[in-house]
Amino acid sequence: MMKKYINILKKYSDSKNNFNVVLNHSLVVLAKSFEIIARKNLSSNINADLIVSGCLLHDIGTFEFMKSIHKLQIDYLRHGIIGGEILRSEGLNKEALIAERHIGSGLSKEYIIKKNLPLPKRDFLPITLEQKLICYADKFHSKSGKIDTLASIEKEMKGFGKESFQRFLELKILFK
Repeated sequence: MMKKYINILKKYSDSKNNFNVVLNHSLVVLAKSFEIIARKNLSSNINADLIVSGCLLHDIGTFEFMKSIHKLQIDYLRHGIIGGEILRSEGLNKEALIAERHIGSGLSKEYIIKKNLPLPKRDFLPITLEQKLICYADKFHSKSGKIDTLASIEKEMKGFGKESFQRFLELKILFK
């Protein structure tokens, strides 16, 4: 089953290098997710197949931004929306919601409006256990290869404001 999702990543990747960057990151997020599932004994409460597909595909929208070094960093926030569109076109609606809702610790409509972000004016908050887990696990590894600690993630999340930081703390309580 993983091969199907890896082939979807390949389909939308513009280069072998970018494919490898996204796949490596996705596999690290997948490993972190399963480590949390085992440690927190969540296997009976979670859809493991959705964790696999969601982890592998959550950053599919980043290929759009890897094509050009001229893209603005703020526009990178759109990779979740673009990923959602791609995944819906592939018939993967649950994975589309994961892609849209994994940015930061989720983004509220109010935050998007307040910060004038280039996103649709609606909530992109993780709701299901699978969405929350992938959102949380994603914070521990960047596509540059950097491994983050809880302390470094908390410091970064504080920079996005009280609302984002509070949502991250709620995920931390759920999964630490």
